[in-house]
Amino acid sequence: MKHILFIMFLLSIFSCTKHNGYSLSGEVPEAWEGKPVFLMLNDINQPYAIDSTQISNGKFLLEGKFDIPRYCSVLIYLDPNNRSDRSKLVNFSLFLDSTAVKAVCDNSGKAPVFSISGSNTQDAFQNYTDQIQPLQADRKKTFTAYTQAYYYGNDLTKAIDLAKQTTAKARKIQDAQIKYIKDHPESVISLHVAQELCKGNSSLSRQETEQLFTALSPRLQESEMGKSLRETIQRKQIFIGQPFLDKELIAPDGSSKKISDFVEPGHVTLIEFWASWCQPCRAEFPHIRKTYDKYHPKGFNIVSISIDSKRENWLTALKEENLSWGQLLDRRTPPGESAFKAYNLTGVPSSILVDAQGNILSINARGGWLDATMQEIYD
Repeated sequence: MKHILFIMFLLSIFSCTKHNGYSLSGEVPEAWEGKPVFLMLNDINQPYAIDSTQISNGKFLLEGKFDIPRYCSVLIYLDPNNRSDRSKLVNFSLFLDSTAVKAVCDNSGKAPVFSISGSNTQDAFQNYTDQIQPLQADRKKTFTAYTQAYYYGNDLTKAIDLAKQTTAKARKIQDAQIKYIKDHPESVISLHVAQELCKGNSSLSRQETEQLFTALSPRLQESEMGKSLRETIQRKQIFIGQPFLDKELIAPDGSSKKISDFVEPGHVTLIEFWASWCQPCRAEFPHIRKTYDKYHPKGFNIVSISIDSKRENWLTALKEENLSWGQLLDRRTPPGESAFKAYNLTGVPSSILVDAQGNILSINARGGWLDATMQEIYD
């Protein structure tokens, strides 16, 4: 019995023993024979392929070496001649470290699912995910209730309360993520979490964002991932508490006007991005109009910025909607003049709420969130 236990002990050691680089072996359906497999570095601003191979006898193998564990994606093109067809792309993500990692595909369901084993960093990431997931599920449940109350129940009072609850629960998730980073400054998972918190327009202030980066160990800060995160932070122009970005855009009469022409000192202003072809944008206008009519006499202003590529479509939509607040058309050229890009937006509708001092108050000022803020300020 002692002999068997000793052998099991040795096997457990060798199964996790680090070696000079990683190896990723995959087991996939034999029907994917000959399909190309690419390994992508997915933890930097511009992901790129670092290796590739082909499936042979239902298997593939990728090997290499990293200085620190990296967050990667594996892409398998089921139709190599049509790589733009997303339905013919199989992919999964994982952390690779200096261990032998195995990825086994289960193709019995609607979509292929990969089970990952052998990566110590991936296991640690799964533990982190298991801690955060209940908080995310709780927030999602509250947000679903908000959607029901706001869009289908026509119960604005309830929607406002649920919007506040959703924000509080989102902040709870964010606090847990920040705590994880501070508790694990040497972990590459902390760097990954910091990247997630800093991308796009987050609810973090500039100071909070910079503190995330400095909480990481010098080794992580100087890694390729760390330098990419630093670049992201330095490039960001939108932060809670910072002044709004002014741009010179196009007025309905063809003249040039600045956003600041509609952001008056002492007044709270909603900077609303939309487009004539965006149905959710236009479906929101009746509610925005009610909010504007109620709070404009108290000092609330709005300026809507369309990202339409055709001016005539924008002008037609303005006549149809009969909006009574400031209207501007975003500039598409030169790229540096685009307000949409400057505000780091990825889609419409998007709303930025600016306080009476001209500083960004909220980056998600829509629906119940807008009314909740109006109540706090004016009521």
